[in-house]
Amino acid sequence: MSEQTGLVFSYSSNIINDLPTVSINIKHKTVREALALLLPGNISYKAKNNYIILKERSIEKNPKKAELNGYVYDKATDKKVANVTIYDKKSLQSVTTDDYGYYSMSIPIKNQSIIINKENYKDTCIILSELQTNSMTFINLSPVDSTKKDSVVWKEKLKELGNYTNKMVREFKSYVNTRNVTDTLSRNFQVSLLPYIGTNHKLSGNVYNNYSFNIFGGYARGVRVLEIGGFFNIDKEDVHGVQLAGFFNLVGDTVKGIQLAGFFNITGKSMNGFQAAGFTNINLGELNGINAAGFVNANLGKVKGVQLAGYVNYAKQVEGIQGAGFVNFALQEVKGAQLTGFVNHTKVLEGIQIAGFVNHAKYVKKGLQIALVNISDSCKGLPIGVFSFVRTGVHQLEISGDEIFKANIGFRTGVSKFYNIFNVGIDKRSDEPLWSFGYGLGTSFKIKNKLRSDITLTANHVSKGAFKEAESELYKLYWGVEYKFKKKFSIAAGPVLNLYISDTHSIDYESTYSHIAPYSFYDNTSNDGFNFKAWLGAKVALRFF
Repeated sequence: MSEQTGLVFSYSSNIINDLPTVSINIKHKTVREALALLLPGNISYKAKNNYIILKERSIEKNPKKAELNGYVYDKATDKKVANVTIYDKKSLQSVTTDDYGYYSMSIPIKNQSIIINKENYKDTCIILSELQTNSMTFINLSPVDSTKKDSVVWKEKLKELGNYTNKMVREFKSYVNTRNVTDTLSRNFQVSLLPYIGTNHKLSGNVYNNYSFNIFGGYARGVRVLEIGGFFNIDKEDVHGVQLAGFFNLVGDTVKGIQLAGFFNITGKSMNGFQAAGFTNINLGELNGINAAGFVNANLGKVKGVQLAGYVNYAKQVEGIQGAGFVNFALQEVKGAQLTGFVNHTKVLEGIQIAGFVNHAKYVKKGLQIALVNISDSCKGLPIGVFSFVRTGVHQLEISGDEIFKANIGFRTGVSKFYNIFNVGIDKRSDEPLWSFGYGLGTSFKIKNKLRSDITLTANHVSKGAFKEAESELYKLYWGVEYKFKKKFSIAAGPVLNLYISDTHSIDYESTYSHIAPYSFYDNTSNDGFNFKAWLGAKVALRFF
């Protein structure tokens, strides 16, 4: 062996004098394997530079721990396998084979077996009492066919990330354990300083804990009752109960219970219960309960419950309430309410949208939209706002005349039940025309066939010549009928109740504003100089579209 390897063996003659002569044929084996086959259990060795130092080892009569070491082979190819997890289920002691497939570990002697796991290989269990007396144990693993489980896309991703991933795996052995070990391990209680530095050792990512306390942060397979982290908690699968973290919680699967974090919470599937974070909550699945965040809530699945955010809420579907300071966004449907200071959006609405600025829903099946601006493709509900646009609703241009203004142009937009009116009017009574502009609301209902009736209430500011801020307001209550001759053309007419309020101190009051009413059944001037006139008039209009 010295001739082939160049190694120098150093030993005391008295430890080998009584050893029997051994003749053995060894091919394609490492020095470590050869020594394991040659040396008895009472002789150990230590390598230093080019020297192999042999020492006599005292054998305990009643040892508390068993020392295990050896190699793991692929049974099909007879090649050594790296990154294999070998562990004791009772003590959670574990090791991972190195790049040469070698392992070394010590476990309590009272334990009966060790388990060997490797991704894409069959799980193996070794009974300690069946091991041979030599100091090295060779383990053969049978591979399984994993090609059926992998999609072409997944293979390509692995190929692209191959170099980086292989380096990471070599450096982060504990991560390998989470991939290799499929068995569910359980502990009632665990404490850790950081992931894999705690009472569950390097198998912490494979253990479900009832109670988990992470001084700075921790990693577990899951939690069943309570988890507290000074900075963070990470769980590969489910959390049931209460999870508290100073900075963030990250759960790979489902949370059932309460999840609180100073900055953010992320769950890989559904959240069932109450979730609150200082900045953001992100759920890749459904929410059943309450989402509360200082900035953003994002649910890629359905929300059944309440979303509350200081800035933005996002969900695929909502059955409940979205409340945000700035934006609510539901990708598909809202059955309930969206309440925000700025913008609400959804595809289908069955409920109510209230926004400080804009509501948008492609289809309003039923319910209300309340905002300055309401926009939809179709609306079977009621849009209430300063401006409502419904693509399949009312878009009507009106040209009309009445007893004051011979020419008026108005635009109606919204739905028949409730629409907005914008209008301007002009009448040339002298060298300076009298004109008005205003806003109103209206409703229309069908009488029969082509005949409809509509009621409108408008408010107009009246000025002579240039715009004047003096009080000169004309309020009109109209109730008339409309006959539709063609799809986009109709004629309307009806009585109008007028109320005109003007400032008697205005420079144009005596010459113009006092004569606007053709007659009045009510005329009164208040002590502060405002004149009120009321009369009954009429309007005739042509309507298009």
